[in-house]
Amino acid sequence: MNGQNPWGDGDSRAQADLIAAISTAAGPGALSVIRLSGQGAGQALSRVFQSPTDPLQRPRAMAYGKLVHPESKELIDRAMAVFFPAPHSFTGEDSAEIFGHGGSTLPRLILEAVLAAGARPANPGEFTQRAFLNDRLSLDQAEAVADLVAAQSEAEAALAARHLEGALSAKIDPAIDKTVNIQAELVAILDFEEDWDESGRRAILAGLKEIHSEIANLCEIGKNLRVFRDGLRVVLTGLPNAGKSSLFNALLGRDRALVSPRPGTTRDYLEATVSWDGLRVELVDTAGLGAASADELDELGQDMALRELEAADVILRLRSVTEPGPDGADSQTGGSQAGTDAADADPAGMGQAGKDLSAKTLTVWSKSDLASGPLPNDALSVSALTGAGLGELKLEVLKRLGLTPGLKPETVPNLRQRLALEEARERIWDARQALLDQLPPDIAALELSSALEALNRVSGRALTEDVLAQVFAKFCVGK
Repeated sequence: MNGQNPWGDGDSRAQADLIAAISTAAGPGALSVIRLSGQGAGQALSRVFQSPTDPLQRPRAMAYGKLVHPESKELIDRAMAVFFPAPHSFTGEDSAEIFGHGGSTLPRLILEAVLAAGARPANPGEFTQRAFLNDRLSLDQAEAVADLVAAQSEAEAALAARHLEGALSAKIDPAIDKTVNIQAELVAILDFEEDWDESGRRAILAGLKEIHSEIANLCEIGKNLRVFRDGLRVVLTGLPNAGKSSLFNALLGRDRALVSPRPGTTRDYLEATVSWDGLRVELVDTAGLGAASADELDELGQDMALRELEAADVILRLRSVTEPGPDGADSQTGGSQAGTDAADADPAGMGQAGKDLSAKTLTVWSKSDLASGPLPNDALSVSALTGAGLGELKLEVLKRLGLTPGLKPETVPNLRQRLALEEARERIWDARQALLDQLPPDIAALELSSALEALNRVSGRALTEDVLAQVFAKFCVGK
């Protein structure tokens, strides 16, 4: 779809109807920005903005003047305004921006004046959608705009900025070019098949293997490094009174969870957001597991905890150094090797379900300040009271996910992009397999056509209207 005129006439730069929206957050603020784009943007601006300096005569230059209602001529605000003629604007259309004072009421009054001058309210993401449709952005760059606005951590903002600069397209475009070239060779072979020797076949097979490897690598990055997009969910679990809430507060840096010597203080789960090495981390404190339920609320709390464990990226299973072993001895003094082995076999402290989650579970010895003897070899221990071991714990969590401190991936495809890449990878593999099986070259060429269609969906060159609507429906109004 990208590159086609969405408005139905022969001019690829034909402008759609005039839209307008408030592009800044609602509420008190020094400034508000009202954005216009589409046919008649300059005329609408002239109807609401009065200045000795005509913005239409000095495009892309700020002008200072008065904002008035186009019908009543009543003064609304003193403001700045700028006009961007097509195609040199964000949307590729005639556009204008008005910079007025902020607040809860004034931006609305300015927007109402602009609507009275001939604009209609913009739909969510409609400005960015028009930028995409007018070839100002690829679809992955358009999605990066939404990611940048929605970023909740340094890592998410940095990744979105790299995608906005075209980092993902820079990875995919070479694969598209190589696939097109190989497909062209296969089509040519259909006319001159007698000239196709074994060396030519091997060269094409090697090329397909290279493309498959490049796409597969992007798919793996999308899965393994998705925390740079989605954040990381770390869930604390363990027996009642194992120190979960104390560690939760210590990692958060403030008292968020109630802490009491009485077991069962936490009935449902608590969650809070922190930043580790620029990553957004959702910390979750859950009800204690493994003990007999005292009442119905305890059972509900434990059921809720089990659901949180299933959704976790990493589980911290806490064992207190004061926890009695099976022979009555303290766990931290060794208790018995059988006791330690039993805990390791059930790392989440929750029976068979715990064994199923062992791959994402870290056993953490809590209350290390109370230890009276050596902990097990290579034990990960922390003290919420003194802060000892907290830094090591954070590093171990990142290590469990295959992350290193300071890692800044160049690109991480989102779920929509990754699904398209995975389809392309499969079609490339099928094309290569067809050649290995000595099938006619046109079979492989057809598989490559499907691969190219999937790759083009990433950048938006091949999209249905439904998919396009779903993508831009996630944007806020004004972007």
